[in-house]
Amino acid sequence: MGQTLEEWLKTLKENDLLHVVNHEVSIHQVAKIVSDNYAKATLIQKIEGYDMRLAANTASNRKMIALALNVDEDQVVQELDRRCERRVPPVVVDDAPCKQVVKTGDEVDLTEFPLHLQHELDAAPYITASVAVARDPHLGVYNLGIYRLMLRTHNETGVDVTAPHKLRAYYRNALEMGKPLQVAVVVGLPTIDLLGAEMSAPFDVDEYEVLGGIRGEPVELVRCETMDLLVPANAEIVLECEMPPIGWSRDEGPYGEFTGTYGALKMNPVLRVKAITHRSNPIFLSATHGGRKPGWTDLHLLFPIIELDLYRSLRQAGIDVRGVRLHPGGCGMWAIASIRQRAVGDSKTALALLLTSSRQAFPKYAVVVDDDINIYDDEDVIWAMTFRSQPSEDAVILKDLKAIPLDPSLSTEREHVSTSKMGFDATVPLEAAKERFERCMPVERPPSSFKAEASDEEVLEMLEKPRYFGEMALNYSGHAYRQFLKVLGRLRETGVVARDNLGRYVRAVK
Repeated sequence: MGQTLEEWLKTLKENDLLHVVNHEVSIHQVAKIVSDNYAKATLIQKIEGYDMRLAANTASNRKMIALALNVDEDQVVQELDRRCERRVPPVVVDDAPCKQVVKTGDEVDLTEFPLHLQHELDAAPYITASVAVARDPHLGVYNLGIYRLMLRTHNETGVDVTAPHKLRAYYRNALEMGKPLQVAVVVGLPTIDLLGAEMSAPFDVDEYEVLGGIRGEPVELVRCETMDLLVPANAEIVLECEMPPIGWSRDEGPYGEFTGTYGALKMNPVLRVKAITHRSNPIFLSATHGGRKPGWTDLHLLFPIIELDLYRSLRQAGIDVRGVRLHPGGCGMWAIASIRQRAVGDSKTALALLLTSSRQAFPKYAVVVDDDINIYDDEDVIWAMTFRSQPSEDAVILKDLKAIPLDPSLSTEREHVSTSKMGFDATVPLEAAKERFERCMPVERPPSSFKAEASDEEVLEMLEKPRYFGEMALNYSGHAYRQFLKVLGRLRETGVVARDNLGRYVRAVK
């Protein structure tokens, strides 16, 4: 059946990535509890007035994404790249735990779920970790996507489909025919499934096969009760819905967005819930956005997907790319890439691609560094930006590019806006003297390689070619090291050993 949310929470706990609240709390405390523990996922066992547990922030940092993929943090993009190439067909099962409770008709009541207000000015509580499942009416393939649902009544929500996703295309097609679109909303999946649901695929590809490839095993599916759709059997909760053919005609929002600011009130379609099925003791999953630490939220689900877009774009252009990272401090709008330069122009080409090749219009800022810089160490990156670049030559600004409309710094005077973007080339120029940029690192030598003693002959033999002090000195330890210092000093004093213009020790020319 695949991993369940309960099993994923157990894995997070075993890796010290889960904050568990055992005492009863008010629904109005939930948002702050989750925010205060932003570096971990949260599981709240008891909420006043509800018979349901709540989990949140289960994909809120890179450690969690790496854990879901069973790789180290610096291998997330490469692993996702490998898994994206696989297609694993799903299998259909007769029954599943998400069918243990079935409610239809007047029994349908969304207020049974612990829907908490996430941000102070949100229009209403939202169902946020909701994977919408729909099927292409012509091709018959399934689409999966994560959409926010604003509570409107006990059996109706708004659904934000303003972006050009497949669900929007399916709904437009149904709207033209004057028919409702069947949509199943799945709540309570583990992070690996949420990651798979965010992956995009061509219109003729069944995204359950994509999810199977990301999982590495077939997705078990079970039939809905009131509609002809299949849903993941490992779900906690399933809402069986339809999108009536009313178009973009109902108010939705504002809502706290990934930028840490509010989006505007907009007009959207609605979902009418016909049936609810769930486990006998379900966990309600809430996704996080914005807040005090907007980069440490479930926005992290998008990071590896965008990083993969950028990684593939650089590789396609012939850039020897070693890693790509979106920085949480900029909510993913800062990208850092490490490359190994092979030709003049590689670094500037990489910058241009980082700023322009993502389908989601990420990032707004980009930095390119050499592969000796750790892109997961902020101080390392800032050091490279400081001492391997000149602002007048290495800062690149591109204008009139595709924008993310939620960016509050954009102009409000025009309906359709573009954005400027900036890149920083923090690489060592290929033609530069590399010694100027050599990093001064602490010395270290394995004890087993130390020589027993030092002599004039041995030192002069090492100087058959120019040597830095460390290349010679690190061969000795203890008394032999002290002996080496005396030998080298005597050879210098007598003029047998000199130094070249790079500071290396050499045999003196007679």
